[in-house]
Amino acid sequence: MTKDAIAAELEQLGFTANEANVYLALIQRGPMTATAIAAGTGLARTAVYPTINSLVDQGLVDAGEGYGSKFSAVPAERALPQLMLERERLTRDVIERISSLEQTAEAAPEELIQVIRNSRAVGERWQRLQLEAEHLIEVFCKPPFFTQGNPAEHKALRRGVRNRAVYEKGVLGEPGIKPYLSDWLAAGEEARVYDGQLPQKLAIFDRKSVLVPLSVSGGQTQTLLIQHAELANSLGLLFDSFWERSRPLEDEIEQKLRPGKAEQVSSRMHRRDGQSPSRRRRKVADQS
Repeated sequence: MTKDAIAAELEQLGFTANEANVYLALIQRGPMTATAIAAGTGLARTAVYPTINSLVDQGLVDAGEGYGSKFSAVPAERALPQLMLERERLTRDVIERISSLEQTAEAAPEELIQVIRNSRAVGERWQRLQLEAEHLIEVFCKPPFFTQGNPAEHKALRRGVRNRAVYEKGVLGEPGIKPYLSDWLAAGEEARVYDGQLPQKLAIFDRKSVLVPLSVSGGQTQTLLIQHAELANSLGLLFDSFWERSRPLEDEIEQKLRPGKAEQVSSRMHRRDGQSPSRRRRKVADQS
């Protein structure tokens, strides 16, 4: 994998472009002064210090003592898991704050937060948001389910919108899910299965808006549509964390679908993009 590809993956983990560039330079070349980092990365000297300070604060870089000292990268196998744990903790805090919004959501500006109480309206909004997405849809798939099938997903995929879904293992046999899995995979959905319980049913659109149902008193559910890029990015980090800890849905098909269905899905996917199932799995893993 090229350095640019690794840098892109670090950015998906929440690094800025400058942070990814500096961190990889220190990994490759060893300890360097700020002047050497600027020369080695092409960054302006004025941009190096804020970047280094941010990496130090996140526990990704160790700083030497005194002026002109050298900076060194904390090994990835030690730094990145700790970073992801911290970000996962932060995103759990964000979800708790979302729950508290339910009490005052109706008083908030309509363009920021909307409360949807009717399940039919939720289903219609879910379909419309997929049709309006430009680049990326990310979904935690767990009950409750508001629609049967998902026709809008096929249209979004045909437009080139990337669709990533993490399913709780227990929902693969649900009547709102099981009959449609093979078609979704064949259309191009990137899907993984999480063995445990996902923290929250959730849909993120272009890392700009979030559709999230919340349980309220009396066992009822109200759904919030939140148009807030910073919140969507924070929840995107939570999604990335569970995505990395899940396995490809294709590995579950033989156990969850009727005999022969897995071969049918693989065959249809092979005809669609000219790749063997094993090669496709490698490609999906590389893109994650």
